[in-house]
Amino acid sequence: MAIVGHFSNLSEAQKLVQSTLLAGIVQEIYEEGQLLNLLPVMTIDSKSIIYNRESTLPSAAFYDIHEQIPWTADVSYATQVEVELKRVARQDVLDQFMMDTYKTPNDYRQIILNELRKGVMRTIENKFIYGSSSTSAKEYDGLNVLCAPTAGGDFVGEQNLDAGGASHALMAAELLQLIDTCKPKPDILLMTRTMRNTITAWCWGKSGAIVYASTLDQIGRRIEVIDGVRIVVSDYLSENEADNTGVESSATGLSSIYAIRFGSIEDGGLTLCTGGDTGGVNFFKVTNLAALEDFDAEGLRLTAYLALALGSTKAIARVHSIDSDRAIDTAD
Repeated sequence: MAIVGHFSNLSEAQKLVQSTLLAGIVQEIYEEGQLLNLLPVMTIDSKSIIYNRESTLPSAAFYDIHEQIPWTADVSYATQVEVELKRVARQDVLDQFMMDTYKTPNDYRQIILNELRKGVMRTIENKFIYGSSSTSAKEYDGLNVLCAPTAGGDFVGEQNLDAGGASHALMAAELLQLIDTCKPKPDILLMTRTMRNTITAWCWGKSGAIVYASTLDQIGRRIEVIDGVRIVVSDYLSENEADNTGVESSATGLSSIYAIRFGSIEDGGLTLCTGGDTGGVNFFKVTNLAALEDFDAEGLRLTAYLALALGSTKAIARVHSIDSDRAIDTAD
């Protein structure tokens, strides 16, 4: 037993000691791949926005001298698209007893507000990928629905490619097909960290196999590109997606790679619609509830009205059902 002089043991001595509590909370959860920082924002003053997509374009013909030119009417549009704003919110209690009697260096209100913002943003980012209004009418559709996967086949007539699932390697040519299928050219390739590392390692050993480059930006961060398209690692993209559906599952080891072109709806790109007092510099509408009925407490509420809008279906392409445990292969 340690000798602590006057005290019978160390535990008794520590009864007279007060620890120093540092203010604030140390960040422990780090996540990359926030799409919110990349998406253009469109604010609307209604509950939804409706727009038309091309379906049939007019065509011309050749006519001889003095030949009558007929009148034609053959232009049509695809089914109108409607995107409805959805409400995402969270509210927490600020107990008055704690704020009045717990004398610490912490500002409870600020700590709770910061954690609310971070927590709600994680939900928003997850639903940017896996949101589904058919699963829950309260949600907006994410990339998984906007670019719904199809089983088998190739990119012909679709924006998807099935990589084959378990035991099938992703072909190098499929990465270039993915870029070609997002029209006219994607801004980013969204993928998991494992997939990025697999591609990087494979390219280092296969000089010239695909057009790959790794450079540093102005502050020394690594920028990796394939055929001029930047790779973005997303911690919100699951490595456990169900085969041929792309929804989050468990222990499948399958993931997706998205090619995404950002832009306004009119330009056919992927954009974020917001409404009301939300979506601005602070993004959330913060409501302070001064006194909660039947509680000795205040309240904080964060609210945002938002939805993803895809102008053209060609602005997203996807390779799904990729086995993360397999190396990249050549398309022999």
